[in-house]
Amino acid sequence: MLTAFKFGLDKFDSLNYPNFEPLEIDLLLNQAQDRFVKQRYGSTNTKRQSFEETQKRTDDLKNVVKSAILTPLANQILNKPNGVFIQLPTDYWFALNEECDLQYTNCNNTLTTTRPGIKPIQHDDYNKTIKDPFNKPWEEEVVRLESDTYIELITADNQTIQTYYLRYIKKPVRIDSVSSTNVNCELSDHAHQEIVDMTIAIALEGIEARRQQTFNNINNTNE
Repeated sequence: MLTAFKFGLDKFDSLNYPNFEPLEIDLLLNQAQDRFVKQRYGSTNTKRQSFEETQKRTDDLKNVVKSAILTPLANQILNKPNGVFIQLPTDYWFALNEECDLQYTNCNNTLTTTRPGIKPIQHDDYNKTIKDPFNKPWEEEVVRLESDTYIELITADNQTIQTYYLRYIKKPVRIDSVSSTNVNCELSDHAHQEIVDMTIAIALEGIEARRQQTFNNINNTNE
């Protein structure tokens, strides 16, 4: 990818552009890699297609999709009524699917465990949601608030969350060509050239090169 970047920037036998050191290229590659993941997760890409909307989208990010089974923290402080905090994985970036094991006593006085879905809400919507009989938590749906490295799951009265199941997109590992570990890009091979092209676009923008507009037109056709 370093060689492709230098070639794409016309560095071979040329003194037209500043000389980028390997550490600087790594930084630019990681910026482009992050942009690539965010664009493919959402729909701010040329095809306006979000994650798993097509097979291409699925393959773009399949190497950074992970699953985790988590439990509520033992010490719960400053939580909402019927809420429990769960610490997110350190490499967590974007949630894809969430479920939990919910335990409660049903109308027949029988201890029951279900696996409902989880509905994310914004903090400023909490008061309205929790009082709305059609949107507040119940046996088939748990409400989720997120902040920093934690999430808070909120249930109805007399319900207990046993386990939280999370499938998510993790932060991709940092590309590193300088250290002895020599960390390569972990995304699918077919994405590498697209990331290199995005890196070149970032570099051209940074040096305000005349090639920027022309190259961006080419870069916008990538998929």
